[in-house]
Amino acid sequence: MNAPAASTATADNLAGDSPFHIVSIRSTRAPTGNPGHDWFTYCIAQGPNQINGYRRGDLEAVTFEVERIVAALNERRGGRRGRVELKPNRRPPAPASGA
Repeated sequence: MNAPAASTATADNLAGDSPFHIVSIRSTRAPTGNPGHDWFTYCIAQGPNQINGYRRGDLEAVTFEVERIVAALNERRGGRRGRVELKPNRRPPAPASGA
């Protein structure tokens, strides 16, 4: 008898299970229409997903800011824990008119 085929993880499952992390931060030319020579491009990844962006500053400042972005993304993906009980907003019945 054949063993069942091993399940393959989809890209969605891989992304859902892995945290965001910095792939690279590199010096680059200024984006078109922007002045200065102190630009960096960065890449953040989560599984197969990538976020690419530009930051201006020195390497230390840019690295700090990109690390803050990664921390915020990972905090958001954690979601809220526990249950929330919603209570309907019900008003008490209006008093009967004295007619």
